[in-house]
Amino acid sequence: MFRHLVRPVVQTTRRSSHAAPKIPHELRPAHMDELPVPYGCWKESYDKANRKYNLQLAAGVGIFVATVAFGRATGMLWLNYSTPTPKEQ
Repeated sequence: MFRHLVRPVVQTTRRSSHAAPKIPHELRPAHMDELPVPYGCWKESYDKANRKYNLQLAAGVGIFVATVAFGRATGMLWLNYSTPTPKEQ
């Protein structure tokens, strides 16, 4: 009975422990003609990407400042600028 339960697990393990797939012998070395060819003006693409990145930076800084301001206004954020004053009992 025990053998019938263990046999599928052992067979699956044995089957999955084979060596890595073999590399075909017809592989040829890479060639420069296979690389993508650039097109268009690099300056326009660069400026377009920089506009997007600067917008993301500005949005991130704005959200960070708004989060800190909201946390300070509601009292959920204490930045420890100075030592806390002792509270009276």
